[in-house]
Amino acid sequence: MELWSHPWWIIGLYSLTGLFFLLFALLIASYRTLRGELSQGSGIALASTSIESTPLGYTTLGQMGIGSTAIAGATRQPKLNTWVNRIFIAIVLQCAAIYLISAYPGTRSPFWLGITLQGFTYGSAAVYYASWGKEPYED
Repeated sequence: MELWSHPWWIIGLYSLTGLFFLLFALLIASYRTLRGELSQGSGIALASTSIESTPLGYTTLGQMGIGSTAIAGATRQPKLNTWVNRIFIAIVLQCAAIYLISAYPGTRSPFWLGITLQGFTYGSAAVYYASWGKEPYED
């Protein structure tokens, strides 16, 4: 079965590759955004407060003013998470659709197509898991 002078499965692999690179780019963008917010927020909190120690010689987060900054930063959800979720679901559904189409007897597909589809699925799951980051109030 030929589609635009290419085998039917090559167009699916092209689109899967594009979606995977888009997912990876969103991971890098969310990491840079999170890193910038944390470094900017911590610097402002530490620069505007003075550190006073307790009689035992240690300071608390409340005295340093960091506690409120950490809570305010933890409650905000990055807007990129919704796009990461959507792209991950699109990759998984497209891999499932290509696999189901290749299971029909009339379609000819290479033997390595199933392995490639599993690689896309598990690779995008790993990138999706890495984009979660740390949950709020988690040690």
